[in-house]
Amino acid sequence: GVRQTTVDSLAEAARISKGAFYKFYASKELLFFDVLEDMHAEIYEAAALLLAENASLPSVDRAAEALLAACQVMEQSGMMAFIERDAAYLLRKVPEDYQKSHYHSDEVHVRELLESAGLVPKGGMALCAAVVRGLMLTISHQHEIGALYPQVLKTLVRGACRELFS
Repeated sequence: GVRQTTVDSLAEAARISKGAFYKFYASKELLFFDVLEDMHAEIYEAAALLLAENASLPSVDRAAEALLAACQVMEQSGMMAFIERDAAYLLRKVPEDYQKSHYHSDEVHVRELLESAGLVPKGGMALCAAVVRGLMLTISHQHEIGALYPQVLKTLVRGACRELFS
């Protein structure tokens, strides 16, 4: 986690001096914040790719495939564990002006993604972004859901997309 990781260990892993680390980042928290943003961008890039590749599919199916791809990237990256363990700490430690200049809300990302794909959700972007967040939160509860988690996620995603895009 962020709290247990030291600048010394980061510099050693990157094979740079501690002084060189501080030329790039004023603190380890800023580095981790940027890593979190990179992970976030990777998720939306996977969704954008699927939206583009499936342009001939109906809106419901395009949106579902994109959302399932985003969930898969998020699950494989370990981002949910990182968010649950370290996000609140990072938000307390990273200066507000840095957050504002580097962070975009899920609603902004969802809006850009859907607008570029020509998709307009019923109920608006705020509802759509909240539904996406809700579905992604299931990732951290897949052990409680059990062996049927992949089918449960597909069912929830497809149902949500039918509601938002049919």
